[in-house]
Amino acid sequence: MNNSGKKSSEYADMNFLKVREEYVLSLILICAALITFVILYYHDNLSFTYFGDAVSHIVRARQFIDSQHPGINNIGTVWLPLPHLLLLPFVAFDALFYTGIAGAMIGVPFLVGTGLLLFFIIESLAQSRSIAFTFSLLFALNPNILYIAMTPMNEMPLIFFVTLGGLALLKWIQTGNERWMILCSIAIVSATLCRYEAWILVPFISIIALHKGIELWKQDKKYATFTMIVIAGISWLGIVFWFIWNYAQYDDALKFAHWTYSVGTSAVRATLHDRPQDVFLVIGKALLWIFGPMMLGASIVAIVSIKKLSLRKEQILVMLFFSLPAFFTLWAILIGFVQIDQWWWNWRFFLTFGLFLSIASALSLQGLFRTEPSKIFKPFVVICFFTMPVMQIVVPSVGVAIFNDASKSYDEHSRSAVVFGEELHSRYQDGTVALLTGYGVGQRIMISSRLPLKTFSVKYFSTEPIPVITDRYVIMGKNRTPESEEFSRYWISNREMLLQSYSIVTEDTHFVLLEYKK
Repeated sequence: MNNSGKKSSEYADMNFLKVREEYVLSLILICAALITFVILYYHDNLSFTYFGDAVSHIVRARQFIDSQHPGINNIGTVWLPLPHLLLLPFVAFDALFYTGIAGAMIGVPFLVGTGLLLFFIIESLAQSRSIAFTFSLLFALNPNILYIAMTPMNEMPLIFFVTLGGLALLKWIQTGNERWMILCSIAIVSATLCRYEAWILVPFISIIALHKGIELWKQDKKYATFTMIVIAGISWLGIVFWFIWNYAQYDDALKFAHWTYSVGTSAVRATLHDRPQDVFLVIGKALLWIFGPMMLGASIVAIVSIKKLSLRKEQILVMLFFSLPAFFTLWAILIGFVQIDQWWWNWRFFLTFGLFLSIASALSLQGLFRTEPSKIFKPFVVICFFTMPVMQIVVPSVGVAIFNDASKSYDEHSRSAVVFGEELHSRYQDGTVALLTGYGVGQRIMISSRLPLKTFSVKYFSTEPIPVITDRYVIMGKNRTPESEEFSRYWISNREMLLQSYSIVTEDTHFVLLEYKK
């Protein structure tokens, strides 16, 4: 065989290996997702909606097509709209909606896509396919990531779009092709319509694009300069849309911010207020518990050894890109918009930080492997990295933090809501149902009743005058919640007024189900 033939054969072998690694990665992640799904379903078929927010997301998506007021007005405020729009094709199917499985319909593809994108990023930065395969697998097989991918929560879409934006930014730095920067801006717009921590990426990308535009202007490349200005502008579209929507619907462009703060848990906010040292301790504990000491330690080594590792410009820039959402979350915690505690609550906000930890750990390991060529040492280190995910699954005292948080959210109050929803289903004949409950538990009653959402007349807020209740059924909550406290207080104190027209079907310490007297 001549030299050209040998080169062609080698190229074909390399191509085959490349395709094989990517397909193996995809296959492993799909299998892991299916196994996780089966385990969760047989553990408890309601485990996909343990989070109160998971119920809120899936109900909000369904309300676009099934509610007393369907349509675009269901975009609402506080919750950013893209995850709900992505869920829309799946919540239209009752089997997927009432079980919460609709969340996995978008979560699993995003999980696999994130794993592949992270593989390409680390391969390019670390110049090692084996390291890229290891750390993309390590991130995507993290039990916390796997669980969140099974739910209708908005973290998985955020993680995917942030990862896509990071890869596009890296490709633009390496090639200078403006199409990559356009893709980066589109990915960032999508991320900003998923969760607020992506908003910090907008000025970051804008500064990079405008800086490049200035360089091109000096080179008398007017068209290229204009392109970079447009790219910088594109990245702001998601945020601008959200301000305009809130102003148009509620006459307040910052309605989402006021509402987020007002419904927050004041007790937890007070606990961490003016105590930044406690915030950092909780964050450190969260990262250690979710991603393990090996990944956290390797990332710290990468940060403090930037000069020693001789990191290139694109490596540092990409690491900074992926660290920004975590800094935004930290800022939100310190000023009281986001609440966390030391017992898993809202630790899911730090899942995106795992992208930074994966990349930093990969670069740290690359430097370590250069100085330690031992064939035994490398697999030993890799095995150590994978011990944490295994321990989370098999050691109860360690556990899967995000799942533990979700399980804790599914408390006695939530379980009572499910029981009353099922009772309503067995009693229901016709007519509408008035929900005099808090927002989250009211939505849980909706799902467990398996009735069309348009059946429910949802009354969350007090109004003057108090409206007359004429619905066939009434479920009244006894627990006061921030968004319905005044309304609940009124009807609890005027219970006898209701009993003049309604008879009690069933009652417990949390709810009362009443039916109109015939």
